[in-house]
Amino acid sequence: MKYFLYILKKNPLAIVGIAIMVFWLAAALIGPSVLPFTHTQMDSEYQMAGPGVHGHVLGTDSLGRDILSRIIYGSRSILTVALLTSLVSTFIGVILGFSAGYFGGKVDATFLRLMDILMAIPPLVLSMVVLGILGDSSIVSLTLIVSIAFVPATARVSRGVLLTEKNQEYVSAARIRGEKHLYIMFVEILPNTTGPIIVEATARFAYSIMTVASLGFLGVGLQPPTPDWGMMVIENKPIIEQAPWTVLFPALAIASLVIAISIFSDFVSKVLIHE
Repeated sequence: MKYFLYILKKNPLAIVGIAIMVFWLAAALIGPSVLPFTHTQMDSEYQMAGPGVHGHVLGTDSLGRDILSRIIYGSRSILTVALLTSLVSTFIGVILGFSAGYFGGKVDATFLRLMDILMAIPPLVLSMVVLGILGDSSIVSLTLIVSIAFVPATARVSRGVLLTEKNQEYVSAARIRGEKHLYIMFVEILPNTTGPIIVEATARFAYSIMTVASLGFLGVGLQPPTPDWGMMVIENKPIIEQAPWTVLFPALAIASLVIAISIFSDFVSKVLIHE
């Protein structure tokens, strides 16, 4: 804990990143309960109203919907999908990467070839194609598809950290004791490799937000009436000259959250890996 606070004190930028993350988490959890407008409520008398007009702090879009409410409600969906994606891809990636690195031989060779093939396809492209074919952009489908797209990179990292521990004395001692393979991998080795895996998971969190927002921008992400930051940018693009705030504020929301998580990921790396 002392080391954590020491590193935090030496990295004021990390404090800013954590503060932004806490802000968006609080906004997602309690924001909708204190907002004067819902994300679907239309104010026909104040379409494309500027920020501050008639109680609309960030203005309204072409349908008279409150921009602030839609951003706050949208933070729930994007944080949910991004967090679940990070957890699912890490869970699957660790199992695959550990198994390939531990058993080696043909298992490892097959794993490497398969991961090379999957990594040749950008996660955004793979997610977009699969979502387009399935025609289902629910939170569950989006989470699973983006998770699968991120598995190869996470599995590669997991395999690498296992190989650094595989030949350590405590692993040899566990084999001599007759411990089972699963026990050795996930009870003996995993606790000693959590640093790089947690750092990778936090990085995937940032990538997930960018991917989900990009899918929304391309029209294959979360569909109405669920607010989506990427969708807000693209659907308001035709009125950007008349109402630039309808595009600016959702874009700033995406940028602020991605930058904050990237800063936090760098901070976590310093705490867990470079201690």
